Amino acid sequence: MDTEKLDLVLEKLSPVLLPPAEYPPAIVVKDTPRNELIERIKNNAKTINLDLTDEHWEVINFLFDFYVHCCDTKDPGYTGHKSYWKYVDCTADENCQHALDAEDEEHCKYGQLSNKEAIKAYRIYRILVKAFKDKGGKKHLYKLFPFGPLFTVHLLAQLPRLIDDVDPHYGTAY
Repeated sequence: MDTEKLDLVLEKLSPVLLPPAEYPPAIVVKDTPRNELIERIKNNAKTINLDLTDEHWEVINFLFDFYVHCCDTKDPGYTGHKSYWKYVDCTADENCQHALDAEDEEHCKYGQLSNKEAIKAYRIYRILVKAFKDKGGKKHLYKLFPFGPLFTVHLLAQLPRLIDDVDPHYGTAY
C-alpha cells in the first residue's frame, strides 16, 4: 500500500471517526437519499483526483443496496440523517467547533447481517468478495480501490468507519 498517497488522500478527506455503534453505516445509507450520497461521493472523488468508472459504481451501488436491503437497522441511538450530515459537514468545516470522537430477504442472497455484524468490516468485506467473485473477487476490488473497497467507499461517502476497517498488523484496509 502506498502510504504517502494514502496520507495525501486522508489529508484532504478525513475519515469519520464516530464510534460505529453511534451511527451504523447501514442506517445512514438507508435514511439518506441515494442522490445525496452519490453527489457526496462524486465531489469527494474529484477532491482527491479519483476517476470513478462504471466498475467503481457497480461496487458502490452493490454496497449501498446491501446496506439498505440486508442489514438490520433498528438502533434507538440514531436520530436521523439530517443530524448526522449536519455533524459531518460541520467537522469538515475549518471553522467547526466540534471535535471528532474517536428485511427484504429476496434481495439478500448473501445473507442478512444484524446491527452488530453490520458494523464489522470483515463481515461486509467477505460479502463483497463473494459478490464480485466472478470478476476476480479480492483482486478486482483492490484493483479498483487500492486502499481497500470498504475503507475507500466509506471515506468518499463520509460514512462512519467500520470496526477493524484497517488491520495495522498486516497493513490491510478492507
